[in-house]
Parts: sequence; C-alpha cells; structure tokens
Amino acid sequence: MKILIADDEHLIRLSIRHNLEKLNIPAQSIHEATDGYELLRELERLQPDVAFVDIKMPLLGGLEAIEQGKLVSPYTEFIILTGFSEFDYARKAIALRINEYLLKPASLDQLKAVIHNIMELLERKAEERNRLFTLQIAEIIAATKPAEDNRLPLEGMNCKLVAVCFDGLKETNRLRAEAWLDRARSCAKPYMSQHFHMTIVKPRDNEWILVLGIEKTWEAGNEKLLSCLSEIRHMTAAWRKEQGDNLTLITSNTIPFRLFLSTYGELLQMTCLRALLGISVDYSQSFLKAVIQDKPYYLTVCTLLVELARYQELQSPIEFGSAIERLIPLVEDQRLHENIRVISAMGLFLRCSIGLSVEADGGYSSLKSELLDYSKRLIGSQTDRSQIIRSIVTYANSHYADEISVAKVADLFDISPNYLSTLFHKETGNRFVEYIAELRMKEARKLLLETDLSIHEITRKVGLYSTSHFSKLFTKYYSVSPQEYKKNAASNRSQPPALPE
Repeated sequence: MKILIADDEHLIRLSIRHNLEKLNIPAQSIHEATDGYELLRELERLQPDVAFVDIKMPLLGGLEAIEQGKLVSPYTEFIILTGFSEFDYARKAIALRINEYLLKPASLDQLKAVIHNIMELLERKAEERNRLFTLQIAEIIAATKPAEDNRLPLEGMNCKLVAVCFDGLKETNRLRAEAWLDRARSCAKPYMSQHFHMTIVKPRDNEWILVLGIEKTWEAGNEKLLSCLSEIRHMTAAWRKEQGDNLTLITSNTIPFRLFLSTYGELLQMTCLRALLGISVDYSQSFLKAVIQDKPYYLTVCTLLVELARYQELQSPIEFGSAIERLIPLVEDQRLHENIRVISAMGLFLRCSIGLSVEADGGYSSLKSELLDYSKRLIGSQTDRSQIIRSIVTYANSHYADEISVAKVADLFDISPNYLSTLFHKETGNRFVEYIAELRMKEARKLLLETDLSIHEITRKVGLYSTSHFSKLFTKYYSVSPQEYKKNAASNRSQPPALPE
C-alpha cells in the first residue's frame, strides 16, 4: 500500500509514519508532503492508495488541495487530519467524500481502525473494477460494443495475454485445468488493485486465455506485471513436475488496449503450433510469429493436428478421417516426415491429446500407420445403424468429387458392400450410386451457373471422366443438356430486369 502524509508539522508526520510502520501493512511505502502544492505534485507522481491530509497547510489548504487532487489521482482515498472540530470543516469533507475525519494527534488504535477500513474499501473497489474489466473483455470478444464506463476506461490501459493450452484426455483434462486456473488466480490476487486487473477467457476446448490489464499511468505497473507473470511461470513449472500435465503457455508482448482484438485473434491462431514445436513448453507470441513467417505450412499442419483431437472428442470419425487424408500428403510434400524432432513432437501431441498408441522414437512410418488404423477403428466403433449411415452420408458429401464407390466406402467402414447398399437404401430411400450422382449433378448445375468453366472442366470437377456420360446424366436430371443449360443461364443474365407494370 502506497501512503502519502501531507502536514506542515514535522513531528506530526513523524508520529503518523511511526504508528503506520507498527501496523506492518503489506507492501507498504510511505511518502511525505509539507504543503498543499507539494501534496498535488506528489499525488500526480505517486498515485497513492491513501493520503493523510492536514486541513491547515501553507500556500494551499488541505480541502482545496484534495478537491484538485481528486482530478490528478482519482483512486486515492483521503483521510483528513486536523486539530479543529468545527462543523464547517466536517461538512466540506463530507461533500468531497472524504473517508475519515481524524482529530490530531491520532492514536495507534485510531490509525489501525482507519487503515483496516480503507483496506477493505480498496479491496471492494478493486473487485468491482475487475468485474467491469471482465465484462468489457467479454463484450469485446463477443463483437459487441462495450458500454462506455468512466469508472474503467480501457483506452488508458495496457494489456498482456497468456494462452494456456492443456493437452490431455477428456476424462481428467477439465478438472486439472480448473485446478491450475485456481492457482493462477491465487498468484495474481496479491497484485490485484484498482490499477491491475485479470480475467480468464475460454475461447475453445482445452485452451484458455489470461488477460491482464494495467493502467498506463501507474508507476509500478510494468514491474508488478512482470512479477505476476514470473510467479505464474514458476507455479506452472512446479505444476508440471507435480502433476505431469502437458501444459503449454504462450505469452504476448505488452500492448496498448486498442490492439487487444488483433493480438487476441493472432494468439488464438498460433496456439496450435505447439503440435509440431512441442507441448508443455513456454513460448512467446513473437517467436511463434517468426516460425510462421519462416515456415507458413506449419500453421496448416498444426491446425489439422488440433482438429484431430477435436473430432476425436466429438466422436466424428468421418471428419477425423478427412483431416488425416489432408494431413499425410501435406507432411510428406513439405518433407516434415524426415525431421525426427518434428515427428517426435507430433507423436507426443497425438499420444497426449487423443491417446494414440505410438512410441516416442517410433518414426514417421509407425506414426502414419497407427493414425490410419486409429481412424479405421474409430469408424468401426460405430454400431448404431442410423449413426453408420449418417457417417457415410457425411463422407459422401465431402468426397463425391473423388473416385468413390460402394466397395471403397464399405471397406472404409469395415462392412460388406451388400450390407452397405441395403442399409443405405433402407435408411435414406436412395441407392448409394444414385445419391452420389445427385450430389455431382447439383454441383455441376452450380458450376454452370456461377463459373465460366468449360463442360470438360466441370466434368472433371464433379468426379466424372467422360464428357458424354456427364451430358447424359445431366440431361436425365434437368431435362436439358449442360451446353443448353449454360447458354440459357448466360442469356438470362444478359437480359435487363423487367420494368414494373
């Protein structure tokens, strides 16, 4: 607590200082002023939590100085010290919302009671301002304009963001993450004040963002912020040893609040990089930005790896398999499979996040084989007939332009082709081949309407290889050839709109 004593009598200042030091107030620092103008200068410079002010001082009286001082140090709580007990002084003190009015000399017990009351008041005000901070951050992230509130103007603040990523299996992850977050709050609590705020945002599963805000004008702000972050990092290092959790921290630079949204979005985009760089490590946002600039494909690969964990948790085997189909060629095209360190980090992430059974030094071929087998087991674990068909429909909707057949899909879902055909017709009312043909023709119609692609190009785009076969199929569905459909669509676009009657 930062305390300022303003009195023109040296012995009075010495007496108050002596008694305050006896109280052992946490983080106490005591400063002095000898007249009203010096009080104003010190208020502006120090921004103290509490100021003891004598009413009768040279150059500028105490009450006049307080009235002006509230403008330069709005969060200071003022305590009047005077040898006078006239009502006029008390009435003006009440009008200025002075917290206490003490007659000199103040005893140790009086000071103890006053400081206790002030500390409780400061704590209540800090909690209220932190509640406002939390509300405003939530409104900004939700893309709603935060209500203007002069009690906590965000434009006067700097902020720092810390992404917290827990990579573990669903059963224990949430409870351990909540326990860590409680410890993080405990680390930050001693620093919380009317100038220092923290809130926790949960943008998606297994990830949290700590948002710390400090007022720009607070002299000790940066020092307090660094100390708070240091305690959180030390606590996290101990947590990893105690709990064995795979907990990754990513810290942004300290930025003015006007850059909050862009920094927040960038941080969310980069958290996935832990999947290739290594989990359970502390990173800076600027380091991850440099990685992306050097290896932009890392972001795509890591995004797919994080999606695998999400699809596994959501029990979405088709999306899981589709992500693998995109992941493997990308890893091999960029020659990442030749980088032992990267493959080891990738294997560790998948082992921790989805429970993949792969050895740390098993190499890429082992990892690839286990991923493909895992995907097939995930699909095969479906026993409900309706669920199987829903998964097959989802697969067909995203792969109709590929080389797709009943036999291929049946093998993927580990069922017989005849059973797939029968089940599909029973559940959807369509034959599988007819469903694929309908998807292809709908896409072909869209391409004819919206693009300048040739008939040959559209044939390839929808997964067919014979233009004549495509034309016959399209004519069957729409009673007009693709060439005529395209011509009619172009003619309609060129016609001016009809005039109203």
